[in-house]
Amino acid sequence: MMPFKIHCIDVKNNLQNYIWLLEYTHSKQVVAVDPTEAGLVQEYCQQYGLELAQIWLTHWHKDHIGGVPELIQDKNIPVYGPREELSKIPFISHPLEHEDEFAFHGIDVSIISVPGHTLGHIVYFIDALDALFCGDTLFAMGCGRVFEGTFEQMYHSLSRLAALPPRTKVYCTHEYTLSNAQFALHAEPDNLEIQERHEQVERLRMLGQCTLPSTIEIELKTNPFLRADSVEEFARLRTLKDNF
Repeated sequence: MMPFKIHCIDVKNNLQNYIWLLEYTHSKQVVAVDPTEAGLVQEYCQQYGLELAQIWLTHWHKDHIGGVPELIQDKNIPVYGPREELSKIPFISHPLEHEDEFAFHGIDVSIISVPGHTLGHIVYFIDALDALFCGDTLFAMGCGRVFEGTFEQMYHSLSRLAALPPRTKVYCTHEYTLSNAQFALHAEPDNLEIQERHEQVERLRMLGQCTLPSTIEIELKTNPFLRADSVEEFARLRTLKDNF
């Protein structure tokens, strides 16, 4: 049994953000991934006796970095993030790019560059924990909007993530699964697995429960954007979803 545990903080904001905490259980040290608000992380750590040891950022959008300045104030907490977005996230102390690797308490963390949503967007893949912290690139049954990049870049980025081991758990940063499931049904009305997952997601959300993590295996069966077989098909779907 690996001495790691992943916690979820529901920000309960309009954008339905989640902050993921990766805990090394032997020392109770945690990494905060894309901390939207400092107070929520501080309260959670206090409540469960955890110590914030690192911060990992996927991209520069405010709902992903908003809590960082307060969390690192007067503290020597390393902040990992995309080298390409240093100008927008000046408090990154450990800039990262594609295929970089570093370790957290003995487990290797691999960086994959996924431009599209933003140009410098990166994700954190931990093979030993079957975990992918993917920010706003891949969502459960969906993907991020293409704001700064091109459809081609986003399609290529999603292809990189689709090639990860099927068992990989997908920890994205928003609870968008129900609206994504509704679009997936619209895009593939005859897909039985999408129909079943839509019902399951609806039940979870009615109970106010989190629909994450997903897995790469589930996404390959039920995510229209991962199932698109060309850039053109992806662009058609993403444009449809933008206006859905």
